[in-house]
Amino acid sequence: MPQNSLDPELSGFIHNLRAALPYLEEFYQQTFVIQISGDLLEIHNSRVIEDLALLQQVGIRIVLVHGAEAQIRKLLSAEGHDYQTEDGIFVAEKNHLPLIEQAISSTNWHLLSKLRSCGRQMQPISGHFLFAEKKAFAGNFASHCSGNVCGLELETLRQSITDSKLIILPPFSLGEKGRLWILDPNQIAFEVATRLRAKKLIVLDTAPLPHFGETDSLEMTTDSLLQWLKKNPDLPFSQRLQLNSLTEACVSGVERCHLLDGRIEGALLAELLTPKGAGVMITNSSYKRIRPARLSDLQAILKILYTPVQHAALVLRSASYLEQQIENYLVFCVDEDVVGCCEIINFSEDSAAEIASLAVDKSYRNQGIGSDLVQAATEKIRTGGGKLAFALSTASSHVFTQCGFREIGTEELPEEKRKNYDYQESIVYGRNIT
Repeated sequence: MPQNSLDPELSGFIHNLRAALPYLEEFYQQTFVIQISGDLLEIHNSRVIEDLALLQQVGIRIVLVHGAEAQIRKLLSAEGHDYQTEDGIFVAEKNHLPLIEQAISSTNWHLLSKLRSCGRQMQPISGHFLFAEKKAFAGNFASHCSGNVCGLELETLRQSITDSKLIILPPFSLGEKGRLWILDPNQIAFEVATRLRAKKLIVLDTAPLPHFGETDSLEMTTDSLLQWLKKNPDLPFSQRLQLNSLTEACVSGVERCHLLDGRIEGALLAELLTPKGAGVMITNSSYKRIRPARLSDLQAILKILYTPVQHAALVLRSASYLEQQIENYLVFCVDEDVVGCCEIINFSEDSAAEIASLAVDKSYRNQGIGSDLVQAATEKIRTGGGKLAFALSTASSHVFTQCGFREIGTEELPEEKRKNYDYQESIVYGRNIT
């Protein structure tokens, strides 16, 4: 007898691959700036380089900023020197410059080699795309080579990205008269992400993620994160520097910023390609939103509608119907994942519109998503000149009553709707729009 189902592990893989498609579509040809710490590069069994290569090969444009903290520390310690910092930023003393340059160059070369080994299509390149100048420290450091980023070769950088190169930026660059300055990776990542108008800035480190309170939420707006930082003055300097830099990047126009514990296997892919994620995500506004549906949302809408249709709570909508009427649908997204939907059916002669096919994925129910969709649909009807919004339900619906709807008689419905619907088992909800 032939099998009619796949192995559960294989089925799970296929399910996850399909679930990742909306993210891959959204991120295609978008620029991500990814900062990876030197400490993470020292973990020999880490597969994060493979994950970076995978993202590049599916069409995401990557600029990779790497640190070399562990490597510098190791070389300095071997020569009996201290690794000095001020407010979490490494102070590169001039007499240590040969060792520091050696550590960074070695790290850069190993990273370049590992990426090249991930596939023939990989085209990683590294070079001096930055301009730097001397950094001022408050401490008494008589002679140092630490610098600040003061400019970028933006056009060269953009062209390399367009040509599908994976750019690797080391934490040093040249200044006036060819002087070499050692840079802070956080500043490099911030400057590159904001000046390129990157879609995402991602930091991969080896520190445990911060705990944000009772909700343990790892999704933060810039305002809530700044408030949290004020209440937690004992946070390690290095992590405070990262979170401040990510927050500032969001305020400066980067759509979303992420902090990940790179020691967690697959954290980068989980954060980018699943709705739950695996790290801290920072946005300048809520990452949950309502938008008009697109054809690419069709399968997600069908899946959301399937369970309510099974229980006779909704009228069956075929794929062909949805394809024809997709512009009349609104969807609720958590990140790039469609988790709720509704349809607006206009009756222009009577200045009325029906809110139909209201459904929310079972994993996201009881979170107010249905009410948000009803409110958004009502507002769309209002802006379109409608005077009556109505809905039909086979059971009492708190969603509609919470949004200002009341039970109405069928005589208040548009004539076309009255002629073509059997109301015997339905409750009619309506709201006059002023």
